Amino acid sequence: MGGTLLCVPGVVLLGVLLCIGNPTAKSRPVLIVSPSWLSPGASVTLNCEVKPSSEEWRFYWYQAVPEVSQNKYKYEPVPGRADGTEEDFCRIKGQTHTAAYVCRAGRGIPEVFTPYSEMKFVCPMKAKHYTVDEIQLTCRGASAVWKVRRFRQYYPSDLSDCSVWGKMAGPTCTFSSRWYQKAVYWCESGSGEFSNAVNITIHPPRAVLTVSPPWLSPKASTTLSCQVEPPSPLWRFYWYRAVPDQSKYSYRYDPLLGTQKGTAKNTYVTLGQKHTAGYACRAGRGNPEIFTDYSKITLSWSGGEKLFTGDEIQLKCSGTPGLWRVRRFRQSSYNSDVSDCFSWGTMSGSSCTFHSRWQQTAVYWCESGSGQLSNAINITVHAAPKAVLTASTQWVRPGAPVTLRCEVKPSSPGWTFYWYRAVPGQPDTYKYLPLPERTRETLRSSYVIRDPKHTAGYACRAAWGVPEYLTDYSEPKMVWSAETFPAVALTVSPARDNLYTVDEVQLTCTGSTGDWRVRRFRPYYQSDVTDCSIWGTMTASSCTFSSPQYHRGVYWCESASGKFSNAVNITILATPKPVLTVSTSWPSPGASVVLSCEVKPASAEWRFYWSKAVPDLQQNNYRYQVLSDGVSGTHVVHGETRTAVYACRAGREKGQYLTEYSEPKFVWSADPHPAASLIVSPDRDKLYIVDDIKLECTGSSANWRVRRFKQSYYKADLSDCSSWGTMAGPSCTFTNPLYPRAVYWCESGSGEFSNAVNITVEPAPRPRLTASPSWLSSGGPVSLICEVKPSSAGWKYYWYKAVPLLSKKSYKYVPLHDVTVGTVKNVHIVHGLMHTAGYACRSGKGKPELFTEYSEPKIVWSAASNPEASLTVSPKRTKLFANEKIQLSCTGSSAAWRVNRFRQSDSSNCTVWGKMTGSSCTFTNPESDEAVYWCESGSGKFSNAVNITLKPAPRPLLTVSPSWPRHGASIALSCKVESSSAGWRFYWYKAVPNRSKGYTYNLLPGSNKGTVQDSIVVRGQKHTAGYACRAGIGSPEIFTNYSEPKMVWLADSHPAASLTVSPARKKLYIVDDIKLECKGRSADWRVRRFSYLYGQSDSSDCSSWGAMTGSSCTFSSSKYHESVYWCESGSGKFSNAVNITLNYSPTPTLSVSPWWLSPGASVTLKCEVKPSSAKWRFYWYRAVPDPSQKNYTHDPLSNVTMGTVEDVYIVYGQRHTTGFSCRAENQTKSISLLTVSRGLSGLQVSVIPLYELVYRSLYPHPAASLTVSPDRDKLYIVDDIKLKCTGSSADWRVRRVRQSYDQSDVSDCSGWGTMAGSLCTFSNLQYNVALYWCESGSGEFSNAVNITMHLVQTPRLTVSPSWLSPGAAVTLRCEGEPQAAERRFFWYKAVPDLSQIKFRYDLLPDSVDGTVENSFVVHKQKHTAGYACIAGWENVEYSTNYSEPQFVWSADAHPAASLTVSPVREKIFTFDEVHLQCTGSAANWRVKRTAESSASDCSVWGVMTGSLCTFRSRWFHKAVYWCESGSGEFSNAVNITIHHGDLLLVSPVHPVTEGAPVTLSCVTREQDKLSDVIFYHNDKLRQNDDRGELTISTVSRLDDGFYKCEHLGNVSPQSWVAIQAVLKQSSSSFSVMSAVGPICGIILVVLLLLLIRFIRLKGTSYFYDLVRPTKEPPNDPKKGQSMSYSLLNFKNTGNLRPYLEPDDIPVNTDLRVGAAGRCSPAADTAVYSEVKPTYGY
Repeated sequence: MGGTLLCVPGVVLLGVLLCIGNPTAKSRPVLIVSPSWLSPGASVTLNCEVKPSSEEWRFYWYQAVPEVSQNKYKYEPVPGRADGTEEDFCRIKGQTHTAAYVCRAGRGIPEVFTPYSEMKFVCPMKAKHYTVDEIQLTCRGASAVWKVRRFRQYYPSDLSDCSVWGKMAGPTCTFSSRWYQKAVYWCESGSGEFSNAVNITIHPPRAVLTVSPPWLSPKASTTLSCQVEPPSPLWRFYWYRAVPDQSKYSYRYDPLLGTQKGTAKNTYVTLGQKHTAGYACRAGRGNPEIFTDYSKITLSWSGGEKLFTGDEIQLKCSGTPGLWRVRRFRQSSYNSDVSDCFSWGTMSGSSCTFHSRWQQTAVYWCESGSGQLSNAINITVHAAPKAVLTASTQWVRPGAPVTLRCEVKPSSPGWTFYWYRAVPGQPDTYKYLPLPERTRETLRSSYVIRDPKHTAGYACRAAWGVPEYLTDYSEPKMVWSAETFPAVALTVSPARDNLYTVDEVQLTCTGSTGDWRVRRFRPYYQSDVTDCSIWGTMTASSCTFSSPQYHRGVYWCESASGKFSNAVNITILATPKPVLTVSTSWPSPGASVVLSCEVKPASAEWRFYWSKAVPDLQQNNYRYQVLSDGVSGTHVVHGETRTAVYACRAGREKGQYLTEYSEPKFVWSADPHPAASLIVSPDRDKLYIVDDIKLECTGSSANWRVRRFKQSYYKADLSDCSSWGTMAGPSCTFTNPLYPRAVYWCESGSGEFSNAVNITVEPAPRPRLTASPSWLSSGGPVSLICEVKPSSAGWKYYWYKAVPLLSKKSYKYVPLHDVTVGTVKNVHIVHGLMHTAGYACRSGKGKPELFTEYSEPKIVWSAASNPEASLTVSPKRTKLFANEKIQLSCTGSSAAWRVNRFRQSDSSNCTVWGKMTGSSCTFTNPESDEAVYWCESGSGKFSNAVNITLKPAPRPLLTVSPSWPRHGASIALSCKVESSSAGWRFYWYKAVPNRSKGYTYNLLPGSNKGTVQDSIVVRGQKHTAGYACRAGIGSPEIFTNYSEPKMVWLADSHPAASLTVSPARKKLYIVDDIKLECKGRSADWRVRRFSYLYGQSDSSDCSSWGAMTGSSCTFSSSKYHESVYWCESGSGKFSNAVNITLNYSPTPTLSVSPWWLSPGASVTLKCEVKPSSAKWRFYWYRAVPDPSQKNYTHDPLSNVTMGTVEDVYIVYGQRHTTGFSCRAENQTKSISLLTVSRGLSGLQVSVIPLYELVYRSLYPHPAASLTVSPDRDKLYIVDDIKLKCTGSSADWRVRRVRQSYDQSDVSDCSGWGTMAGSLCTFSNLQYNVALYWCESGSGEFSNAVNITMHLVQTPRLTVSPSWLSPGAAVTLRCEGEPQAAERRFFWYKAVPDLSQIKFRYDLLPDSVDGTVENSFVVHKQKHTAGYACIAGWENVEYSTNYSEPQFVWSADAHPAASLTVSPVREKIFTFDEVHLQCTGSAANWRVKRTAESSASDCSVWGVMTGSLCTFRSRWFHKAVYWCESGSGEFSNAVNITIHHGDLLLVSPVHPVTEGAPVTLSCVTREQDKLSDVIFYHNDKLRQNDDRGELTISTVSRLDDGFYKCEHLGNVSPQSWVAIQAVLKQSSSSFSVMSAVGPICGIILVVLLLLLIRFIRLKGTSYFYDLVRPTKEPPNDPKKGQSMSYSLLNFKNTGNLRPYLEPDDIPVNTDLRVGAAGRCSPAADTAVYSEVKPTYGY
């Protein structure tokens, strides 16, 4: 055969050749090759494993090349893998020859490498040879120098050259072997190449003989066949007879006749064989001839017999006298057995006698001393037939049938079965009574016992053949019942569920007999039925036993009369170890610790022993020092300050039994012991698995151990440092613990415990990468931040680009080229990024550097397409919907793609949420979603990113108007889809009731193609109906869901459907049973209701909130609600709708008359319940104060304990303060309502049940009287109140009763005031209502006084005047109650604060200490300002809130704040747009107005944009407007009237200077300039022509007054045109001016007093007067503004009504009218005050 080279594993050679570096066991890689034997050209996979494993390794792959001259190998990198791989596997394709490989791994910067792995060989083929072969191995190749090597794997591996075991000639090695061996052979060339390897196994040849036939017929021939492995035509075959050799107990081999020289054929035929004989063969070849071993002896049998067991079998040898032996051959499935009689029987002369207990088959024959074989006999020994009884159940229910089944083993047909009852007999036996005659003999193997009631035993046996052969009785089978037999019963003591090994169990038999036995059945490997005498003590009818170990058994009694008792199943449990618990594991220093010891079974016989565990380091355990013992299962350890360990055990005096010790329990303390202390290093709050943790024990001992306790979910773990760390002297060092959280402590050799330390080891921190921005601008920088939490110093940061790796569905991480060595800072900026990219980071720390895991990759998205990767979305719409099929297509230069999605911090690829087909990802999403999608190519590129938002198919919102239309009115339906209805078509439906589906929707006529408009009008609505809509978009059209159906309700009944309500009254209550009845032409009905509560609408059927019976719905409710109800018929009709409001349950109202009584008068009590009904019954009570319970008890009035039907009851002869209550009970419902009335100034307090206190007396008792100071009608919380008791007693106490929300409070003066003798003094800064009275030492009650402590109301500020003349004085007045000497007033300026809604308040300079007077004058006020005040009391240190701010308005603009109005007129049309512009030095503004006595911001009634306020008004109103700046300034104020008419007079806003021209015009709402206008002055015609304007070229004092215009019958409201006089330069001296001013003031005051007097006599009127000023100076800078206004507030008299038009009467706002002129030239500006009528329109 051609020579081949062999493959060798490099296990031995590697030890010699690999001497590089200093390998360590921890990091040496292991190389695995698969397959090691391969078909030529197949692939080979190399796997390199490094332990400990880590994601940071990089793997390098090498081919081992022989260097024959150096007798070693060199390692060359595998082509294409020189830079290593991140994967730990390498696949080499097309392997055709033997090769050897190694690997190694590296990590870190600079890279540190492991040693090389052991060398592994790959071999292409195998071969098989024999010891008779000469084997030639020939090497072929380009080399001239060769050697052939062999590797044999023995105990020492054997690696050697051909020259050692063969002959090497050139490239050929020739060898042979006489012995079995197995080896690998291969060639190695001088040029360093390996040949293929050959695995050669050299087998010895083997001869195998077969005989046919194995059993002879007399004189028949026998064919012998000899097969040799390996087969070859060179073999010659030799044939032998195996002749017994008794002297050697073996065989000799005699050649058969004529076969001494062998035969060429491998078969041989013997003729005329009559007797049993044995044969063998062998083969040989070669010169000299080499023989195989003899084959195994094969016997040829003659004759045959078949016998059965149960017999004593005798085998007799006969023939030529001499020595004999009997032999047996048995063939099992594992081996064949040939043995002599003496091994399994008795040999006596020529006879062998034996018997067998087991079933077996064997061949027996005789062998004589002369070498002859007898005939052979085949004997099969069968097992004796045995009847086995089984029952269908072991435990039966009384009366249930039981099936008995009898089986004969071994089984065979033809058996007849007999059935018996096993009756107890004495002693320890059973007698068998046949079951009833007609059923006792059956051909079937089963028998049914009908209606067994009690425990019984059964047996069976079987018969076969004629004469009949009977088996023995089967083992009796018990069928147990727990039912007690009347004549015999078994009881167990102790009578509990669980019995334990410490228990002494007594089984007592009771019944009508005197002789008993107790039996037990235990179902172990073999059923065990025994008597009590074996395992217990039988005394008369009782069996007593205990068991030292766990077992289960069934126990029962058997009486001498043949009866069975009930059976009892008893399990004896092992007595558990005691369980010790401690009240706390970490007590406070010195606190007590409660130990509790629990042991089962619980019993008063236990005695508990409490021990303290002391460390025993030599035994590595604890020894226990007894603290105490006792019968209690608890023990208290007082004052424990150190860590300690406790255990307990329990014992019983009876039996002298002690349990094991419980598991020790630890009570830890953080306080160090002077003799033992534990120190942890590193000393910081948090420890990590990367830390080397050191636990140092210090103290007075030389020997230490450190222990740890960890409580897991399943068990507690207690172990020493040696199990999880390294113990060196007093120090324990460990890292990366198995348990991250545990308690650690030291134990000293002297038996002390250290302080305990709770250590939690955190996992290695994983960095978190953030990128900013996440969506980049093309080419913009990206900031990467790598955070390691918890942070610590010393980290270095490494930055990577995440490159898609599609084969592993992940990323590979390529270091960024500019930061390969890491950075100290955790921030890195990437510049010039154009397209979507992924990044990651990790951190390293320490030497050698330990790295964290890579962070999660962070993708920086770009919408810009990458030429090599682009993502497109279909359909191309801005809005995509849920459940829509969306296709994402990747295009570019790659063939492999994946689509990724980022959603809510979760990144996943298309295969998770869609279907990836080639370069396309298709998905649908049934839910709303927002995510970023992008493509990743197989070449590692990212596409542009697309942000896709999926919204649910929008459900339209249908609105109907009106929802309660008039009969026959039109209904407007409006269907809205999201925020815009563009592009949608709308479809309109009528909702038709459907009992099974809710509603069906029928298209309205003309709506089958939809409408572009989102609204439609349904005309002629006559009955209740339901409507719905839906919308469609696109082509093909995608539809929304139907809208929620909306109901249009009408109270008109439908002819086919009508709803009636019972009870038929306007007001219904939650106590009512309400019945809604549907009537009409349908048989099927449902009642529905619509509710709207807390912004939520709800539409539901009667079945949800009531009971539907036929066409009626009955319901009641325990809560208030308001709903609409209607019927829907099975034929699809709606009934009329009914609006029902369920009011709260009526509360009884108790009224008393009189409220405060005259002594001895009768009192009428009236208890009212709404709704009134004859179903109510009334009960009457006296409310008795119960100070001990701080409440009242309700004692029934003596003569009306059964209640009254009438709701009125009279109490006669009432003299003193008393409380009454009443209760109403509904006789048809379990509703009871209680009300009590109390005299607390009418205060009603809701309680459960609700009650009011009612009754008191003003009249003092003769022996006791109470007086109150201060003696006024109203008392306040700032008052010091004194209660004085007077009477005939020397001892007093003052009490009060207060009613809070849910209880009464009765208390003494000492609890809320100060009691001094008979005087009680108190104050209370909270609102309080209470009843006070005195109680004397002699037991008398005084009169009761009801005192209400009123809150001090916020003071009310008034200002005068409201519209001021610049520089004039302003008087502030602060009014409020109560008035007291201790009260002081504080005055503030209200300063705008735009950061808040209101104002901040600055104390006026002269008001720091407050004023006693309630008025304050502010001088020289020039501009608009706001003021406030507060009142305070010194005696109780109490002050009110700020009053509402009041404003003093000025028309003069502030230099820093000014308001201008557009349009420039005083009256404005409704719906006209008004612009209020604030100007000044501030940047922030707000516009405010005051109307109807309330101020509000522009944001409430308009739109504020910067400093501009724009508003429109739909209603008529008058208001004052002003600006407030961010710097705290007020602007001038403007009075604006909004008019709702269609015609207005355009007149000057400010007064006109006398002599100046003025033009008046009339405009309509449309701003049309009118030409045909009539003008009136003071209701007198002034002009009537077609000019359209009234022009007065030179106005005079006669021209001022009210003007109005008329056009086509429409009359405008009147407007006041004020003419102010021109002030002339005065030459009068200062003394004249100083005299004229006061005189003018006196005259005005007198006139004002006369006017007030006049109005009081005549009634109330509005009186207006224009005081014409002197002529303005020609250069007056305030020209046009010198008009003065005043507004007087009088009660209406009606006298002056003709002078005023209705439009001139202000409605809760300000009106400016002319007032008195200046009294001096100094009064050159307008003065404003406020008109405040007492009525309005």
